[in-house]
Amino acid sequence: MEVRGIILPSALIAAAAVAGVSLAQPSPSGPPPSPPAGGDHTLTLTNSGGQTVSAVSVAPTGSLDFSDDLLGHQVASVGKTVRLKVKDPAGQCVFDVQFLLNDGTAVTRKGINLCQTASYTFSR
Repeated sequence: MEVRGIILPSALIAAAAVAGVSLAQPSPSGPPPSPPAGGDHTLTLTNSGGQTVSAVSVAPTGSLDFSDDLLGHQVASVGKTVRLKVKDPAGQCVFDVQFLLNDGTAVTRKGINLCQTASYTFSR
C-alpha cells in the first residue's frame, strides 16, 4: 500500500535538518518582558520641568483611579530628585503617572513600566 500527499511532522523536521533550515521561532527584538513583580516599586523622580511638581499620583494604565499623592509633604522643585514608593500588589507594572504642577496644571504620562524603569525624568 502506498501513501502519498501526507508529510509526517518528523519527516518535515528531518528534511529541514538535512537542508540546514531552522524551524525555531524567531526571537522578539528587545529585552524580554519582565514577569509580574507584585509589591512595591521605588521610582526616582527628577524634575526637569519648568516649575515645581506639587503632587504625583499613579493609576494602573487605562484606569482613572489615581492614588493619593506619593510626594506626601514634600514637593519636587525644578532640578530636585525625589524617591517615590509605588504600591503594586497585583504586579501590573505599567502605570499612568499624573504630575500636578504648582500652577494647578495636571500632566499625565501614560504607560510607564515600573518593573523596567527605576528612574524617570519629568519634563514638560
